Amino acid sequence: MPIEIELPQLSSWIGPAFLAWLSAALGLITLCGLIGFLWCLLLYGRRAPRRFWELLRSGVIDLVLVSPRRIGALAWLTIKEAFGRKVTVVVLLFCVSLLFAGWFLDPTSSEPHRLYLNFVLGTTNYLVILLVIFLAAFRLPGDIQNKTIFTVLTKPVRTSEIVTGQILGLVAVGSFILGTMWIISYPFVVRGLHHTHAVNPADLRPLGEPVTLPDGSQGQALQGWTDPTWGHRHRFFVDANGNPRVDMERGHTHSVRVEKSADGKVTYRLGGPEGQLVARVPIYGSLVFRDRNGFDVEKGISVGDEWTYRSYIEGASQAAAIWTFKDLKPDEFPGDTIPIEMNLGVFRTHKGDIERGILGSLSVRNPENGLMVELQVFESKEFSILALDIPKKITRFSSVRVEPRKIKHADGTIEYVRLKPVDPQVLSQKEFDLFRDFTSSDGKIEIWIRCLESGQYFGMAKPDLYIRAGNRSFFLNLFKGYLGIWLQMVLAIGFGVTLSTFLGTPVTLVSTLGVTIAGMAHQFMRQIVTGELYPGVETPARFGPIESFIRLFTQEGVMVEIPRTVGLMVARAIDSVFLAWLDLLSYIIPPMDRLGFIDFVAYGYNVSPSLLAVNIITVAGYLVLLIVAGHFFLRSREVAA
Repeated sequence: MPIEIELPQLSSWIGPAFLAWLSAALGLITLCGLIGFLWCLLLYGRRAPRRFWELLRSGVIDLVLVSPRRIGALAWLTIKEAFGRKVTVVVLLFCVSLLFAGWFLDPTSSEPHRLYLNFVLGTTNYLVILLVIFLAAFRLPGDIQNKTIFTVLTKPVRTSEIVTGQILGLVAVGSFILGTMWIISYPFVVRGLHHTHAVNPADLRPLGEPVTLPDGSQGQALQGWTDPTWGHRHRFFVDANGNPRVDMERGHTHSVRVEKSADGKVTYRLGGPEGQLVARVPIYGSLVFRDRNGFDVEKGISVGDEWTYRSYIEGASQAAAIWTFKDLKPDEFPGDTIPIEMNLGVFRTHKGDIERGILGSLSVRNPENGLMVELQVFESKEFSILALDIPKKITRFSSVRVEPRKIKHADGTIEYVRLKPVDPQVLSQKEFDLFRDFTSSDGKIEIWIRCLESGQYFGMAKPDLYIRAGNRSFFLNLFKGYLGIWLQMVLAIGFGVTLSTFLGTPVTLVSTLGVTIAGMAHQFMRQIVTGELYPGVETPARFGPIESFIRLFTQEGVMVEIPRTVGLMVARAIDSVFLAWLDLLSYIIPPMDRLGFIDFVAYGYNVSPSLLAVNIITVAGYLVLLIVAGHFFLRSREVAA
């Protein structure tokens, strides 16, 4: 499951992010201004303050008084030169890779849709990013070296317009290539995953006893299996009324069409796969845990996993995971049920029947009065998405009761959450309404998950259970996946063009590649700075390169304290400088690993507009600073040399 981090919400993210960007921009401007002033002191001596002010004033004027028409002309010139260098060869390479991909992509794998999507999106990512890095690195330094830059500088253009035009032109070229790949990849994925199965009616066996239908005739439920295709088959059911159903297998099912011949013979025709290429729209709730003694706690228990992202609840006890959803409305869910999906971790202290999942229960509770019913028992397997339905009209349930919640404080006192009284007649009802009986006056409802088997544990985090509000277009979600690649491409172009304003072609190429690779590993870089092996797991100290080498040489683990010798203190002092530099670098290098949506598309989750807006604003913030920096760097460069 790709959602294993807290996704930022635009409303709560934009304020702190803007303040952080503003402070970083002011710090960068101050640092560059100080360096520029010192440079003026070296060149102009006593006239340095006046000269510095003149240069700064003219630079700001050039930055502000730009002409969109001149920027467009420079962008168009960049586009024509890029296509003159045969950049469309990248599209040809992509098409060739798709032609031969069918030989190597195994449709019999357990999740072929993820295999196909990761291939097309990953191939596109590498090809396009490498292409734009080469274009950005060779464009401006090549013009300066070949003196063709004079055809631009002799015109009434500003350096800010040159930098902006270069970036926009390369972005337009990359956008054309990405759009072409998007259109080509969609039919490739759909066609590559298409398959069907055959069902032989003679192989179906009776399920249960015959029943009498409303018209007085006898009906018999049937069950069987489809013929295997691509290494899997589906369980096939026909109810007493003759309605067929195909069970889900490997993340998909099939539609069924019933055909009856003149002699009464029934034939079942299965359509293509359904449920693989989707864009789920999840609604997330808040998560708290209940321990084995029935007290609310912030986290569950640890089963020894170094990665503490998920907490676990103990089976056959009072332990539970409690999700609270709010602002749910009946008209948001057409039909008679509310679909939920869960993706729980399973930890076994004894194997048992390894082919069978671990039993758990799902209950709903009204947080206002504590009314609670157990709806169903399910079978969960390790990190396998399980889809369940909560009926709006609840007629099948068990153990109706009032379930209080309690908290144990540090001083040992126990506090019970105050509940409204429940009419005793409600406890004897044979039917409940989900929104009337289990939703509080402020629109909240609780979903409880328990593990029912002794010695077994369920692991979960906040995104592991969600209400599925529906689906969005997979075609558009694939577009969002390519849009994530586009955002990474824009940043690569921005850094490439800015670096090329003061560096030569080879150094620009290596530097831009370094920034891109570091950006793809941005989370790992932050883990080194913060001293986290895994998110939320801190080591005893933040290790720099020297102490890491010492531990490697002495074979001491990262969780072991080593004696505080003078040599170790000196090593840590030097490492603190390295870590401070790396910390600063982690704020300069963009988080390109968070800009991509490949996992969202491959795992079938819709990319929300909020997340999309956060990433677009992030890229825009970097791009503004890159254009400003590139403008001043190009102004300070002697291009006629």
